[in-house]
Amino acid sequence: MRQVAFIGFGEAAYYIARGLKESGVTDMAAYDVNYKKGASPVMERRAEEAGVLLTEDGKEAWKPARFILALTSGKAALETAGQVLPYLQEGQVYVDMNSASPVVKQKIAEIPHSQGVAVCDAAIMATVPKKGHKTPMFLAGEGAKAFAEGMSSYGMNLTVLEADLGGASAIKMIKSVVMKGLPQLMFEAFEAAEQYGVLDTLVQSLNSSLSGQSIEELANTFIARTMIHAGRRAGEMEDVVSTLKALGVDPSMSQATVKKLHRLEEEKWADVLGADGGSMDYKSAMKLLIEKRRNE
Repeated sequence: MRQVAFIGFGEAAYYIARGLKESGVTDMAAYDVNYKKGASPVMERRAEEAGVLLTEDGKEAWKPARFILALTSGKAALETAGQVLPYLQEGQVYVDMNSASPVVKQKIAEIPHSQGVAVCDAAIMATVPKKGHKTPMFLAGEGAKAFAEGMSSYGMNLTVLEADLGGASAIKMIKSVVMKGLPQLMFEAFEAAEQYGVLDTLVQSLNSSLSGQSIEELANTFIARTMIHAGRRAGEMEDVVSTLKALGVDPSMSQATVKKLHRLEEEKWADVLGADGGSMDYKSAMKLLIEKRRNE
């Protein structure tokens, strides 16, 4: 049985395949909807470098493969799976590596497929060109263990999660709340600081406040205290919004912060957590918050 087949042979698939070839994988194929023999020179060159057989018929690529790695796009993930999963046979594992929502991954699992065919949700957690097949990936779903056992020996950096299909993609999506939200906070703060001529001082002050602390330490500092002091902090942030508006700076992030702080204030966490609640660890605080909101 062929070891790996790619559905979609763009940049990510190329770098993963090239790394797998260097690590000893000798039988790989790929199908890409945009491939036409003789009309796709870049794709053909990359396939040759990576030791991948390009096919114009998808079934020729994935029908004999143990692991089918889908790397098309988040928008096409569900449609692509629908064109492949129903035709797979026992022992094959469909690994969706697309950046798609957990809901999409769960819908993929619901596509009718034969008994013994497994589906794996794979979330690529870093830029593929830099580390190739060694790029960290989280895996979830019934096919996760089989994929990890079959490919880890080739140097793939695979972490199996005790989670249903969609769990791996959930981490990637939710991580974006911080990793893509943080730059927007910087834009908002830095634009205002630059207008006052204090950008360097602001950065130094932030360094002093945050430097050397892990995410766990920051969360333990922020979460429970914010819940308790939400009312006062909402008032402070309303002044921030007024300051930004006066400068002509878009205050969207700060306005959203005010809204969220007011909700915490309305939930009266100071009464719930008590005078010493600010020392509560972030995990316990979050459990209480989620339980309270579920019961509202």
